[in-house]
Amino acid sequence: MVKRIVNKKEIFITGALIAVALIWGLLNFEILLNQGGDNGRYIMLGRSIMEGKFMKEINTFKENLHTQYPPFFPLTLSFIMAIFGKENIFMMKLFSFVYYLLSVFFFYRVLNLYLKEKVLVASLTILFIFCNNIVDWSSLILTESLFILTIILILYSFKMYDSTKRKSYFYSLMVFSTLSVFMRGNGLLVFFPLALYFLTKKEKKNFLIMCGFALLSQAWGFYVYLSTGEGSLYFRQVLYKNWYLPHLGMIDGKTFANRLIYNSLNYFTTIIPTTFTATISPKIQYGAVLVVYITSLAWGVVLFIKRKMFFEPLWLAVNMCMLLLWPENFTTPRFFAPFISLLFVFIGSAFSAYKRVEIVYFLSIGFIGISVFLNIYELSREIPRKVYILSETNFDFRDDNRMRVQTGIRTFFDIAIWAKDSIPEDAVVMTTKAELFYIHSDRKAEIFPYTDNDSIIIEYMKERNINYVMYENAPNQGRLANLTINKFILNHKEWFEMAHTVKERPNYILLKLVRQF
Repeated sequence: MVKRIVNKKEIFITGALIAVALIWGLLNFEILLNQGGDNGRYIMLGRSIMEGKFMKEINTFKENLHTQYPPFFPLTLSFIMAIFGKENIFMMKLFSFVYYLLSVFFFYRVLNLYLKEKVLVASLTILFIFCNNIVDWSSLILTESLFILTIILILYSFKMYDSTKRKSYFYSLMVFSTLSVFMRGNGLLVFFPLALYFLTKKEKKNFLIMCGFALLSQAWGFYVYLSTGEGSLYFRQVLYKNWYLPHLGMIDGKTFANRLIYNSLNYFTTIIPTTFTATISPKIQYGAVLVVYITSLAWGVVLFIKRKMFFEPLWLAVNMCMLLLWPENFTTPRFFAPFISLLFVFIGSAFSAYKRVEIVYFLSIGFIGISVFLNIYELSREIPRKVYILSETNFDFRDDNRMRVQTGIRTFFDIAIWAKDSIPEDAVVMTTKAELFYIHSDRKAEIFPYTDNDSIIIEYMKERNINYVMYENAPNQGRLANLTINKFILNHKEWFEMAHTVKERPNYILLKLVRQF
């Protein structure tokens, strides 16, 4: 009878948490296609797989093999496209939303494996639900929601295997670890703490099996190398001063040191604290957050190491090292989001230890409550807009563009939508956000070269048969377009003629190339 009551209680709590996540996720559902270029790139790669061209850059003139992102997420998109249509952006977003709900479910299960206090488990799960750096990705066509879920499933499988030594959990751990690499390049890092775990536990057979899965996880990397003679771009980005401006060259010692300092300050004083409190000004409240989370994180890591639990601390450490090494333009909350579950496990363990002094324990629960409130306060301001747009949409992502308030990106997409019916089908457009231009226009689109060297740009345009160029009419001289392609266009105005812009908001201007190279 007691067991049945406990199970019913667990079912009720789990159901209540999922219901809260469902309502909060729907209220924060963003129907508009995100203006980040990665959304367009993943959709484009999904189309490539669906069309039988497997990971080709089908938006470009030459349709070369894509070498940056692994194939698993585009593969999932290709199945969605095959069933619901290649332009059904809503269904692609809906699958990200389902991944978010599953993440909440399994995160609650994970916390129950690490913590005994039900109030603490429920509190941290609620914080996870309302964390802006979790729900923000729940309706975007990016790997984030799926990768967050995969990280949690790895953590769940590991803890279950560590407790039970059952083979089913061992192989689920191996499968999810391998899938994480096929989803994101830094998924590979999970095999380092796994290797330490199996060696310290003297599980030599499992260590060898793990090595086999680690080798299997590199199948895509081997394929890219054999096809192109070069490795994946993913980790090579670390070697550049600025990946978006490769002409600046490779990183040197001074730049490397500055990067580490900048990234460390950014992550530990802003990005990670905003995991708890959202981005609210003034930032004076971060002082209390910094004290609480740094102290608790450090104490949580110490507790794990004292208990000879090395997998979790090492896993977080290697990923943090990777984030700190990455170029500064990649230093964003997006790339920390998958590891929030690990962070909460460490902090939850410290809060659990505080129970020896009850007032400190209850203050910790209060800290979580305040963090939940601040996240709700911050994100609630956007809910009316999102709900209104969702209620007014006809689920045609091109038509939804009229709902955008940012005049710049709205103009960019309007030009791409115009181009779909107004320029030749074999036209090739050179522009920023080339993948998104292709998604909206169904026309080949090439990213402009990150240089202001005339000869390089001319050769680039000849090789790719460029016949249209997008001019970014932005006053900010620090923008990439003004530093590169705009200089070329302004120096050779006679080579171009106006094709289209939106007269009321000419933030972008599509130009037709009239000169033959």
